[in-house]
Amino acid sequence: MMKHFQGRSARWAAGFALLAAIGLTAAPASAQTLSLAGVRDSSLPQNLYDTGTIFTPGYYDQVQFLNGTGVAAAVTVNGSARAQSDYGVNRVEAASFAPVDNELLRQTSIGGPFADAFSVWADRFVVQGGTGVGTLSVSTIVSGQFGAQPGGFGFYDLMVVDSGDADADARAVAAVLRDESGPDTLLATSVLSLAQEVLAPGFTTDVEALAPGAAFGRVLAGQVTFTYGRPFYLISVLGASANDFGSLSAFNSAHFGITAPTGAAIVSDAGVNYAAAVPEPSTALMALVACLGLAGWRSRRSA
Repeated sequence: MMKHFQGRSARWAAGFALLAAIGLTAAPASAQTLSLAGVRDSSLPQNLYDTGTIFTPGYYDQVQFLNGTGVAAAVTVNGSARAQSDYGVNRVEAASFAPVDNELLRQTSIGGPFADAFSVWADRFVVQGGTGVGTLSVSTIVSGQFGAQPGGFGFYDLMVVDSGDADADARAVAAVLRDESGPDTLLATSVLSLAQEVLAPGFTTDVEALAPGAAFGRVLAGQVTFTYGRPFYLISVLGASANDFGSLSAFNSAHFGITAPTGAAIVSDAGVNYAAAVPEPSTALMALVACLGLAGWRSRRSA
């Protein structure tokens, strides 16, 4: 039943609204981070689920959201969640300590208890040192571990917002992060994405299904088309959800990197040097050759 993932992803979509509550308005800061952790100790009533916002009273029994690099944490007897965000790094983990208490609501994946962790950073970039249009290489190393029981879900998404209009781009970033519908939302394009889930027996999903105890994540790589001198935004999102004794630990993830064309320079409003998360093929080959050479030298020396 695809409802299992659709319900869970809708809960994540509602979670984007949290940025509006910490000051990401129609004219947001050009660089910003946010972390959220929430735990609910029972199933979510349908009327709360239908509101589509985590700020509905009673959505979570315990919730914490922070901007900056602090760790947001929520812990109850039935679950725990942690999240931390910094420019270039997203960290999340969530675990459920109790079975779903309503089998009917399990079908829409709003059956609880459940725990959610959510990490976001957004930054504005400009590429200098050239003219016309070019391409940037972007990569993210997403890694983590699912627990031994079904009920874990994780996703990563890197989005680009670039219309050439700084005000419109700022509004689009705010709209995307608040999950608002409208023309601005269409300005966001997904560049890197991943969604994986450990399902209970009898369920199906429209994302990648894994066995209990499987590793979460992989290396993601892609390209962003840009115009020299024209700003664009990147939004990095990592999430974890757990219910029914499921868990996902991805607190050493996700690590983002970006590589400029030869002779160009990347400037970010956050002032961060986003070193390439994945080496360029030529660099990786050189490193491999060097390692093989060192191994051969050690072998000859020991002989």
